[in-house]
Amino acid sequence: MADERTTIQQTIEKLKEKQEQIDSAWRKTGNRPLLDFFVDIMPKALHCERCSIFILDPQKDNVWVECGTGVAEMEITVPKQGSMVGEVIATGRTIIRNNLEDMSGAHGWVDSITGFRTRNAICVPIFGVNSQQVVGAIQMLNTRDGKRGFGDEDKAMLERLGVQIEMNIENLFLKQEWARISQELSRRIKKLESDLKKAG
Repeated sequence: MADERTTIQQTIEKLKEKQEQIDSAWRKTGNRPLLDFFVDIMPKALHCERCSIFILDPQKDNVWVECGTGVAEMEITVPKQGSMVGEVIATGRTIIRNNLEDMSGAHGWVDSITGFRTRNAICVPIFGVNSQQVVGAIQMLNTRDGKRGFGDEDKAMLERLGVQIEMNIENLFLKQEWARISQELSRRIKKLESDLKKAG
């Protein structure tokens, strides 16, 4: 019984150490100041009103805002099905829509939540550095300064931006998996500690 108790205690310590490593890696992922910088400068570069960077959550099959103009992290979550961002992530292709006022979709209820009125949008996928899996998307909203809508030049510039921030977005994508593993480790540690108390 003493040997079994020692083995359980050693297992608990190893699990706690592993959880601390995962939590530390989780905290270090992503470069939020860089993403905030891109969100600040891209509307100026593309002469539009807003920029949002979305991350795919594969467990919940939806996408959420990591950072964006006028919105907080995770303030906006949209389903993968039935949203422009979700379509971009599912297909891996850039989409331009210059007549959103005449179309139904997720942008309508997001507008009602945020008080923002979406007229047109461009959205590009962000791929993982190694996997080439789509891990997120960048969306720009509402051209201004006399521009009638988004076009090929905007598409080329935004796709170049997507390549520049691939590593940051992939890290944020992986952070979700680390968080899930950390929660599972925490559950296992609590169970082992409970078993140890019962055995003692």
